[in-house]
Amino acid sequence: METKQNLTIKIVRELLAHNFSVLLYNTEKLEDNCGGWCWIDDDENKREFAVAMKHHMGFEILIHEYCHFLQWKTDRKFWDSTLKTYDTLFDWIADPNLETSEDDLQQSLKDIISIEHDCEKRVFKMIKNNPIEDFDTDKYIRAVNAYIWSYHINKDLRKRPLNPIYSERVLPHMPNSFNENVLYYLDKNNLSSDIRDALLVEYQENSIGS
Repeated sequence: METKQNLTIKIVRELLAHNFSVLLYNTEKLEDNCGGWCWIDDDENKREFAVAMKHHMGFEILIHEYCHFLQWKTDRKFWDSTLKTYDTLFDWIADPNLETSEDDLQQSLKDIISIEHDCEKRVFKMIKNNPIEDFDTDKYIRAVNAYIWSYHINKDLRKRPLNPIYSERVLPHMPNSFNENVLYYLDKNNLSSDIRDALLVEYQENSIGS
């Protein structure tokens, strides 16, 4: 069984070997109120891996972002195809004056959910083949559901959550099962009102710092 510390060291070494800047911050969240990212610009040969390690799911975020790295490393065709439209939704949210067609927004949403869903499947495969000491699978599955479903709300509200969406007050209201079929998460009809209401708390101004 792998310890979190040893696995973190292995991941950092692998990222450094692939010329990534590895930034593990002693904070609860990063810019844009997210928990981490794996950012790659092959045109400019810039690669950055960042995680807010003080977040209550800092280690889990690290594993998630590492699996994004594995997508890039092992399935470049899929990575490139989804990343073409990944920023369309976020750019539209960030700029209230930006006009974007509904078709382009839907394609971006589809590609975002597809790459995130594939990433989560990689995480589950990883922890099954190489168990990690004190890894709370139930908690992680709830976080996955919060994370993936939140993208529908991002589009509906044209807004991003004010905190990383997998907060401690959101998780108890999330399902503890993961659907391996990405079509399930692409269909907004499967987003129940209870899940949506629980997620909406993190989009409200009074949620900051809670």
